[in-house]
Amino acid sequence: MNSNSFKLPDDVVSVALKFLDLDGKSREIRIPADILDIIVKDGISFDSSNVGFTSVSQSDMVASPDPDSLRIIERDDKKIAILFCDFFWPNGEPFGGDPRGLLKKTLEDMKSEGYTFRVKPEYEFHLLDPDTLNPVDRGKYINGRGSSSTNIDWIEEAVSGRGIPIQKIHHEGGQGQYEIEPMPYDDPLKAADDFLYIKELVKKAARENGTIATFMPKPVIGEAGNGMHVHISVLKDGKFLFSPGKLNKDAKGFVGGLLQHARALSAICCPTVNSYKRLVPGYEAPVYIAWGGENRSVLVRIPAYGNQEEEKGRVEFRAGDASGNIYLMLNSLIVAGMDGIKKSMEPGDELTEDLYKFSLDEILDMGLETLPVSLKEALDCLEKDSVIAGSMCEAYGHFLSLKREEVRNFDRTVTDWEMKNYIDY
Repeated sequence: MNSNSFKLPDDVVSVALKFLDLDGKSREIRIPADILDIIVKDGISFDSSNVGFTSVSQSDMVASPDPDSLRIIERDDKKIAILFCDFFWPNGEPFGGDPRGLLKKTLEDMKSEGYTFRVKPEYEFHLLDPDTLNPVDRGKYINGRGSSSTNIDWIEEAVSGRGIPIQKIHHEGGQGQYEIEPMPYDDPLKAADDFLYIKELVKKAARENGTIATFMPKPVIGEAGNGMHVHISVLKDGKFLFSPGKLNKDAKGFVGGLLQHARALSAICCPTVNSYKRLVPGYEAPVYIAWGGENRSVLVRIPAYGNQEEEKGRVEFRAGDASGNIYLMLNSLIVAGMDGIKKSMEPGDELTEDLYKFSLDEILDMGLETLPVSLKEALDCLEKDSVIAGSMCEAYGHFLSLKREEVRNFDRTVTDWEMKNYIDY
């Protein structure tokens, strides 16, 4: 736990201690601003079984706010501090199933070997009418007219000046769909914290502008879904490992690791039943386990554009979405890629064709595998992958149990589609 004293800006009235549960949902403990120094030093207790971290027989846990994660948000003309938390047992030992803690430990272990990482997630979301849940506009990709431009105005206002430089904000391909892309590559832990902060700002601004912002993977039938593409660079002793353009040995290994573990990664990076409504052909969402350069139909892409830093070498993983726990996602992607580097995994040949133009039989003849088509299948793959399952440490069993129950609950649910199509039997 933290031992240093910590002082807030004078105009902050309260503090929101934030974290993500294993389901990727935001949790919050609110405390008065004047006791934060005590909480930073000693932590604050909570029932971890109620957020899915542990069983009821071992549920006492301590949340410890990380002073380096401080963000400020305004609600009803009041300034509230947001701090993201790490978790400890009552005896002070770190909790091995803490997603944020798992990412921190992986980064620390890799740093001891000379490796550091820079990542950049891209945030896609829909704006929906709060009454009908229909998209608020009919704009298309980079549309700049009418309500699309107005929405971009307030999105920009919500996220600007928050210490997170933004490269671009634009309308995406689906009706009512938008994307925010941060400017710099950043430390994975900071990038994950920044995402939760941006998400909070966007949802708050959407409510104030009479809409609902959702990062749900597939909220609108027949339209593009919301992904969270992650760009990753790897450095060794401060030097970029990947070369721009053609893959060098290290880049081949990293891409090979992502492809080798792709089916298990799906359970963590696409962790809801709804995720697999997005991962279908025809919407630029990946379905086939392959890599390519500018090809948006593959799982791992090597972008051909970028600033000088980006052009030093990066890969883009395209399957993930924001319905999961971003700390677990980044941790598993780094573990998978580094497993590929250390084992010199080969990614196979680059694919330049639009894979959606081929039939499944043609895809199989090419020797390509597909991502899981359901959460159940993804969980089966996770159970068989000791590297990715092992990367979750104490979170693994609870995550698997939580997600298996989600599948069972969905399987027992009668949907509107079923009622519409089967009611006359």
